[in-house]
Amino acid sequence: MSYTIIKDPVLEPFFLSKDQYCYTVYENVTPDPANLEAGSKGKDYQKALGYYTKLSHALNAIAKSKLDHKSEYNSIKEYIQEWEKNKLAVENLLESLGL
Repeated sequence: MSYTIIKDPVLEPFFLSKDQYCYTVYENVTPDPANLEAGSKGKDYQKALGYYTKLSHALNAIAKSKLDHKSEYNSIKEYIQEWEKNKLAVENLLESLGL
């Protein structure tokens, strides 16, 4: 079975793979040094976050997941502004693809 990897700076630290059945959303994860054994460097890895039948659904999942990368928001307004920024980036990607 072959698959296609789809990366874009707008999506980082996430990326997609596409096979004949679905789009899979992955997150590039760098281990937090505070959670490693003394002297261990840890290794970056990819974590699958979900499987989607439509590209638009996969991209919306990425937009939502990007909100979780910031651990604290100072207001609801700041949270909503971040969501709108992520959503707009996804909409621009979909528009550029003609979807």
